[in-house]
Amino acid sequence: MELNGKEYQMIANYLAGECTVQERRKVEQWIDQNQENKKQFQELRRLWQLSSDAVSSKDMEWNVDQEWNRIGRQISKEKVSSRGKIADKKRYWSFRSSSIHSGTQKFIRIAAVFLVAGLLGVLSYHNWYQPEQKEQEPVLRQISTDNGQRANLTLADGTEVMLNADSELELPTEFAADVREVHLDGEAYFKVSENVDKPFLVHSNGSIVRVLGTAFSVRSYPEDQQVQVVVEEGRVSFGQKKEAEDQKAILNRNELGTFDLSTHTVATRTVEDIELYMSWRNGYLKFEETLLNDVAKSLERRYDVEVFFKDPALKDLLLTAYLKSRSLRNVLDVITTSLEIEYQLNDNKVTFMK
Repeated sequence: MELNGKEYQMIANYLAGECTVQERRKVEQWIDQNQENKKQFQELRRLWQLSSDAVSSKDMEWNVDQEWNRIGRQISKEKVSSRGKIADKKRYWSFRSSSIHSGTQKFIRIAAVFLVAGLLGVLSYHNWYQPEQKEQEPVLRQISTDNGQRANLTLADGTEVMLNADSELELPTEFAADVREVHLDGEAYFKVSENVDKPFLVHSNGSIVRVLGTAFSVRSYPEDQQVQVVVEEGRVSFGQKKEAEDQKAILNRNELGTFDLSTHTVATRTVEDIELYMSWRNGYLKFEETLLNDVAKSLERRYDVEVFFKDPALKDLLLTAYLKSRSLRNVLDVITTSLEIEYQLNDNKVTFMK
């Protein structure tokens, strides 16, 4: 398999022990793909070892011309069928091989560059070696939860996130220099580390929440007809992704903002009981005049069950309750007693009936 320059760079990072977790995974997956890749990697590792023999960490002086020549002589001894010749020893060394393709020459150069950087890092090599800085697209990772699960995260900037059940958060392995951006499907609570020079953005289903440092909750499940934001501390800007002035609002503490997915409009109001929107963080469920159909969705996520209705009319019943029990049966007892209905629970399947 012919590797490109970027892939050789990644393998060089791997051999130098300087790769990221993601780079390490990619290299090891490539090695395990087939025997050809494994053989090629072993060949590259041998060349890396040969080139590393040319550098001693105790050397306080580095002569590039001499080291290129030394690497060349060592590779020749390793039964590489070389027909190269040294021309103008002060500037150029090359070799050709019937067993090593031309891409390997690039790898040797990469290896030598890392050796130089490793040696002269102690000697302030930045004074003379400035690699070209290339813009790279951020590498994204996803963190997801299933029904019955929640996840607590602390991001690299110190922001704390609690991800509710059946949710997914997408974020870069490293935030950009001027902004911190994440993408959410589902529900999450954010306690954002303050940084006035680097706003924190949450993208969710066509909406965007922009903050500098505050605590808030965002909800946007697939069955919801709106994106919902509740502010616990500080204030946030919330609205459509296009951020037109008439399609965004500023939310302060104890305020709720909703972004209607059909009309693309934002509405705000003050909430008297923030626990109606935040109780899930403690594993509780709190409802006020909530359709039983919506309650069922919350039960499915919280307890990892399936909920059915023997009579579809039951879906429109309204429930007001604070369900603090960890026991599903206790919760179902409270719901059915309040609504004067019954339930059956078999193999993680709940059926409501008259």
